[in-house]
Amino acid sequence: MSSGTSVHCIVVTPERTELDAQCEALKLPMYDGELGILPGRAPMVGRLGYGLLKLQSATGEQSWFVDGGFVQVTRDGVYVLTNRLLKPEQIDRKSAEEELQRATEMVATTPQTRSVKERALAQARGKLRISS
Repeated sequence: MSSGTSVHCIVVTPERTELDAQCEALKLPMYDGELGILPGRAPMVGRLGYGLLKLQSATGEQSWFVDGGFVQVTRDGVYVLTNRLLKPEQIDRKSAEEELQRATEMVATTPQTRSVKERALAQARGKLRISS
């Protein structure tokens, strides 16, 4: 971690570094639940789920939709690698409902197609949870 009272958070997508900020606390959607991170957190690596990344700083709370990926917590900071980072207002509820419908209708007869369907369902459900 960067200092005793803050956490340095960097979020990277395939296109660019989307976020590079100091925060007091951070909450991430993990594959199997949520993870809260405070200064001094033990190092770890984890698999991200689909949902809301919340960053708490002196200026207030900010939120983004995280599209899966990985997180690494080190002494120097929190590094998030994700496919996409979107503000909640960028997600349209109707589009998310349509994505969920398409994912539900996908035929999954092999382990590979089941994996694709499960990912599409999780992604659409994550978007629906935070859409307005």
